Formats: sequence, structure tokens, C-alpha cells
Amino acid sequence: MAEEVKKVTITENTESAEIDEEIEETDEYVESPERTEFRRKRVKRIKLILVLLLIIFLIIPNILCGILLYQLNKTNKDMEILREEIKISKEEIERKNREAAAAAQAQQEKEEKEAQYGVENLVQLNLTDEEKYPGKQLVYLTFDDGPSKYTNEILDILEEHDAKATFFVLAKEGFDDEYNRIIDDGHTLAMHSYTHKYSVIYASMENYREDIYSLSDFLTEKTGVKPKFYRFPGGSSNTISKIGIQDMLHFLGEEGIVHFDWNVSSEDAVPRMLEASTIVKNVVNGIGDKKESVVLMHDSAAKRSTVEALPIIIETLQMKGNVVFLPITDGTEQVYHVREKVSEKESETKETANEKTPVIQSNEIESEEMESDVTKAVEEAVSEAFSEEVAEALSEAEKLKEDAKSVETDNIESSDNEEDN
Repeated sequence: MAEEVKKVTITENTESAEIDEEIEETDEYVESPERTEFRRKRVKRIKLILVLLLIIFLIIPNILCGILLYQLNKTNKDMEILREEIKISKEEIERKNREAAAAAQAQQEKEEKEAQYGVENLVQLNLTDEEKYPGKQLVYLTFDDGPSKYTNEILDILEEHDAKATFFVLAKEGFDDEYNRIIDDGHTLAMHSYTHKYSVIYASMENYREDIYSLSDFLTEKTGVKPKFYRFPGGSSNTISKIGIQDMLHFLGEEGIVHFDWNVSSEDAVPRMLEASTIVKNVVNGIGDKKESVVLMHDSAAKRSTVEALPIIIETLQMKGNVVFLPITDGTEQVYHVREKVSEKESETKETANEKTPVIQSNEIESEEMESDVTKAVEEAVSEAFSEEVAEALSEAEKLKEDAKSVETDNIESSDNEEDN
């Protein structure tokens, strides 16, 4: 019986498979319209989902990246502004610290002077040079660009003639003794430039401030004395600076630094070496009858003739009997080509003074023809203005020049390799 049931089942399965195969081969099986519509909608939904996924994975990340880049750029700008504010704050803090240090130093100096001289005697110390030396011609010999190999010789000459001077120096290693001797001998150590490179110093206010700070720190470290007087490279009337002169003067005022130009020039800044006699004539004639003369000279390895002229200049002027050679101090009346404008009234006063007093620029290079005319005019003025004793002194300068020619020849060759500004 079981075998018969098994045979019937196998027979039915075989027939069913044959029927399915026949339907498939003849393609007589057809889906209902409802099922077809359902499958179409399902395919459409799948496509829509795929499109949405494509949008999500491609477009949205790009949008997010754009937003992030915008935020990053904004953050960078905010950081730049913050850094600038921090920088300004640091500069302000440093400025206030320097002001506090300067005030503390001034107070200490005042207390030391009070202890040394007494309060009553300080009145005499606070007098101006004109009040200290009434009826005298005040001469301030100033030397730019030092120290050099001639600095000690210049100091020896000043010491021998009991004359004081002011040295507007650069930052140079290997001259520690010279820096300190200038102060120890009673002269004034003042600032000129840390690098003396016009293209760097005057390129921006940041460079200008850095040059002065660097030089001030350098000299303070070398001598223990903080300098307070300054001379612009090229003078305050120079035409080289890319910075507004009023910006620089305002900065100096904030730092308590007083700038000095000159109203008498030795003209030794020209590229070629002038003869000692010419320098003597330039200085002596330039001083004339001025009550106050700030004389521009140079302490440089290429200025040997300036050293030779120095004792003759001092001796010639001392013959007049009413000349004193002083260092620039707090009691010295400021000599300037340009000063800081504080008010319209002061500005008008300055302009009027400039019209009456010609401005001399240390960086001006005259032509040979102009030098010749000036020399002739100076010679005539000197011969008319001074006595036979002065003429003899000038004659000695000519002899000194002849004796020094051989030395000059050797010095010129070695000096050509050293900086001469």
C-alpha cells in the first residue's frame, strides 16, 4: 500500500513540474495589473531614495565644507585682530614700563643729587647753560657715527684743552672702553642709530622704534647709563625717510627723548676727505658771533682730518676769551631743524624761526663748484673777522696738513673699507 502511495506522489510531482515548465516555455503565465503597478511604484520609490541618498552624500557635504571654510576664514580674521590687539597691548605695557623705569630713575637721580649737593645747591644745577654762563658764547661740539679708532685721540684733545663735547654714537662691539670713557670724562653719550642704514631705519615706524630701542638698550647695558639725547641720521630735515617726521617726533616725545640737530657744520660729511684747514674755517666762520652753536662733526675712521682740525678749532675759539665748550645736557637750549607740532601757534612760531634760520642738512652733497665758492667766501670772512693770531693758527693748520700727508695716504687706504656715513 505504501508503495502505491509513493508512486502516486511521485507521479503528481512529475506532472506538476512538467506543467510549470510548459507554462514557462510557452509564456502563457501573465501577472495581474495590480501586481505590475505595485512593482512599478516600488521601483520608482527605490530610484527616488537613491537620488536622495546621492544628494545627501554629495551635495550636503559640499555645503557643510563651504560653511566650515567660511567659519574658518572668519575665525582667522578674528585671530588676526586679536593678535594685533595683543601686540598693541604689549607695546603699551612696554611703553608704560619704560616710562615707569624712567620716572624711577629720575627720582633716584634726584634723591642722589639732593644727598650729594643738598636741596639748596640743586637750584644752581637746574639753571640753563645760558644762565650758568652769562655773556659767554656757548659751543657744543658734537661727533656723529662713533666710536672709531680715533675716539680716544679726540677725547685726549678735549681733555688737554678742558673742553666738553657730545658723542652721537652707533652700536659697535669692541668699544666698551670708549663708551665708558666718554661718560667718565664728563661728556654726553647720546644716540644716533643702531644700524645707520637709512633704508631700514626709515622704512616703517616699527623699524624706527626698534632701532632706537635697540641702541638705547645696547648703550645702557654697556655703560649703566640710559641715554636721553638723540640725533636723526641725516637730521630731522632729511628727505630720505618714508615715515612722517611728526610721527617720529611724537614717538620721541612719548619716550622722553630730546633730539638735537645742528646750526654749524664742519662739512666733513662729504665723501672725499677735506683738508684740516678747510674744516677749521668752516667751523670757526660758522660759529661767528652766535650765542649758541651746535657743531656737526664726525668721529669716523675715514675722518682723520677732522681729528687734526679739532685742536686748532678749540685753540682758535678760546683766543676770543668768551667761548666755553659744553656737553649737551638738560640745561641746553634745543637746536632743531624740525620740531613736533603741538598747536597752531607753535607751528606758526616754528615756521617763522625757520624762515630766519637756514636749515643745514648733513646728508647734502655739494658740487665741486659750490665747495670752491664756499671756501673762498669763508677765507674772506675769516681774514676780516679775526686777528693776526687767528691767521697764524690757520697757517699752522696748513703746516700740519703738509706733515700729515704721508699719514693720510696710509689711512685713506685702510679707511676705504670702513663704513663712512
